[in-house]
Amino acid sequence: MDTNRFKSSHDFSNIEKNLHNNPGYSIESYSQQAKDYINEMKSKNQEATKQGFLSHAQKSAKEVWEEIQEIASEAWEKNKKHADENE
Repeated sequence: MDTNRFKSSHDFSNIEKNLHNNPGYSIESYSQQAKDYINEMKSKNQEATKQGFLSHAQKSAKEVWEEIQEIASEAWEKNKKHADENE
C-alpha cells in the first residue's frame, strides 16, 4: 500500500476533503444502509431501532479497521525488512 497516498486521502483536519476522498463515508451512504437495515428488520418481523442500526454500523467500522490494521502491518513489515537490508 502506498502510505503517502493513504495519508493524503485521510486529512484529519479537513472533514469535507475526507468525505470527497472516501465516498463510502457519507450521509447518503449511511442513509442507504439505514434503509437497508430497517427493511431487513421488517422482513424478520423485528423492530428497527437507532441503537440496533448504530451497532450494525459499528461492526462495519470494526471490519474496516481490521483491514486497515492488516494492510498497515504488511506495509510495516515490508518497509522494516527493506530498511534492515539497507543498513
